[in-house]
Amino acid sequence: MPISHDHSASAPMTSIVRMSVVVVTLALFLGSTFQALTGQRELAILFALATPLGISAWGFARAGHNEAALVLLCLVIVILVTLVLILSPLGVHDIVITAYGGVMAIGALLLTRRRFYALAGFTVFAASAAFVMDLNGLTHSRLGTLSGWPGFAEFLVILVIFAVLGRYVAEHLFGSLEDLHRVSSGDPVTGLPNRAGFLSAAAAQLKALGASGNAVLVLVDLDAFRRVNTVIGHRAADMVLGEVAARLSAVVPSHLVARIGDDEFAALAAGIAGEAEAEAVALGIHRALQFEYSGVTVRASVGYARYPRDANGIDALLLAAEGSLTRAKDHAHEVSRFAGPADRI
Repeated sequence: MPISHDHSASAPMTSIVRMSVVVVTLALFLGSTFQALTGQRELAILFALATPLGISAWGFARAGHNEAALVLLCLVIVILVTLVLILSPLGVHDIVITAYGGVMAIGALLLTRRRFYALAGFTVFAASAAFVMDLNGLTHSRLGTLSGWPGFAEFLVILVIFAVLGRYVAEHLFGSLEDLHRVSSGDPVTGLPNRAGFLSAAAAQLKALGASGNAVLVLVDLDAFRRVNTVIGHRAADMVLGEVAARLSAVVPSHLVARIGDDEFAALAAGIAGEAEAEAVALGIHRALQFEYSGVTVRASVGYARYPRDANGIDALLLAAEGSLTRAKDHAHEVSRFAGPADRI
């Protein structure tokens, strides 16, 4: 099965998520220890049960699914805070309530719009349940009801302020960062990732696959494309590149496709296990990129390498595929410029 790239798996986002996972998990463990030492057995058990969920978020982060890890962390915190407010002898008190605002702010800043709205709705529902139970004397509070309906209304207003301000900052600031990332990792001519974007995304995919996964990396070199540039002009040549990108994407949909050089393209197809299947993918790309376009004859040389048989990392896999591509370009018959990891004639 193809693996879709999680666009949240950038280096800064990964650092933020992993640090959050570590901090929250440590806080849960220390919270369990503290509650046990103070004789709050129910709360100690609650914190102890939540700790493995925090550790589970680390697995999402390691696989590159940063947003899933953040959603899991936020849900754990919201549920934990709600249950603490219900079970604590202090009842609903301000120190714990502020955690709702923190979750809302983190979600507003780091989650996509749809997931943030879902998290915000869940947070408001959980907090409302804690308040309503406290106001009706259904919590374990030994101090009586410390809050009232005006306090509940004030809390909702503060929560909305956290959400609106956080989301406003996210939409404007992160929108600019997304544009900057698109410029730095994307190819403006074809709309595909460029070499830097491809290396980052491919490394994440191979890491997610692990040693037991399989993939094939196909490299494409357009034959004599400099001459095409000279004959028809750069603008028309850009249209040819766009057509190549469209054909390549159509052959391997849902897989990672990029323009990694002036006349060089790459496709990383995950879940390709056997040699016959890998060769079929590469041959399909080779056939699709022998075409006529607006009076221009386009021919392409294709080589490929398999993961993990030929290499274990993206850099080594590229070298293996480039060796295959070099053999294909040296082929005596131009229309048959195709080669795999082993020499072909």
